[in-house]
Amino acid sequence: MYKLYWSRNTGAFAPQAMLEEIGAEYEKVVVDTDTDEHRTAEFLKINPRGQVPALVLPDGTLMTESAAMVLHLGDRHPEAGLLPAAASAERARLYRWLLFMSTNLYDAALRYYYSDRYTTDPAGADGVKAAAVRDSDRDWAILAAALADGPYLVGDRFGAGDIYLVMLATWHPDSERLFAAHPVIKSAFDLAAARPAVAKVLAEHAS
Repeated sequence: MYKLYWSRNTGAFAPQAMLEEIGAEYEKVVVDTDTDEHRTAEFLKINPRGQVPALVLPDGTLMTESAAMVLHLGDRHPEAGLLPAAASAERARLYRWLLFMSTNLYDAALRYYYSDRYTTDPAGADGVKAAAVRDSDRDWAILAAALADGPYLVGDRFGAGDIYLVMLATWHPDSERLFAAHPVIKSAFDLAAARPAVAKVLAEHAS
């Protein structure tokens, strides 16, 4: 059984949705970030950066980094069809856009919501937030262009990248503006969010 260290509105969304899509059994260990449980000595032994999620595999292997979890779960459960065939052009596209999202859009969201953590000068937090909005707008536009041949992130088949897109879109500070600017993002979001497994996880993270 998998063990997922979880908190709502965190990167735990992506591996949880993968586990639900796969139909794998998993234990959800709630980490109360509101009371700084992720900063405790116990949790820092699991993830020294104090970040949620963390994932323990059935063999006891510990993983951090949500994008890595998504890829590993897809590889471990090929029957779910959440990753394109290994070494295919579609797999290369998935790698490109999944890592693009995890290194750019994810980071921009963190800089927006936790701008004070990205500067040693409290007076500079507003500038950090403004830059995050600018970078997020640029990178969502780049992703939208990649979706032009959709309807999913990688062609005509739902997969792991679409789960990641849904997670990041829910973090956008003004999703109505995002969807109005990029109808193709809205379409991909709606298609993925309509899936029972993804809808279940969306409801848990919104509750």
